[in-house]
Amino acid sequence: MFKKLGLTLALILTIGFLAACQQEESKGEAQEELFHYTQTAEDIAEWTSMETPGGGEGSVELGDNVAVIQAAPDGWGGVQSAPVTIDLTKDPMLFVQVKENADGFKWGAKFVPTTPEIEDHAWGVYLIEDNNFKWNNYAVSELNVKLDQSFRDMYGDKVEGVIWIYATGSPEATVEVTSVKMLNQK
Repeated sequence: MFKKLGLTLALILTIGFLAACQQEESKGEAQEELFHYTQTAEDIAEWTSMETPGGGEGSVELGDNVAVIQAAPDGWGGVQSAPVTIDLTKDPMLFVQVKENADGFKWGAKFVPTTPEIEDHAWGVYLIEDNNFKWNNYAVSELNVKLDQSFRDMYGDKVEGVIWIYATGSPEATVEVTSVKMLNQK
């Protein structure tokens, strides 16, 4: 009698344990699918200097788990990602995690379409305005707000371009970036 009860209890515990493990595994997969674009500090350290109509060609190097972006000699500038396609029908959001940006300096993020329709867009469209946000927090931008209807009228719902992250305020300005991510809310 006790043997059967013990075996039944062991079987129930085993099934419960396996179910819990399977749920944890699916949570990890859901987290990976949440962000459709992820760049770590190591990835960002491979980005190239911003390609602008003039000036702002900053640099980047890998620091201690951060990409250290250095402004150009003219006091602002940074780096750009490889081309990325943004689908505005999916209500995307951009997350930039910044560890440090020294007081007195600022940083920002812009999007530059692959083929700018107007001159202003060759200088990038602000996704995150110049700020001093830091301490390994995320700055977040709703891209449908920043890339509004007039932008969509020019480029459509799916647009390819590059993301700029830059430091500003002095030739010595830097920003330490931990990660850049995008997710679709729809």
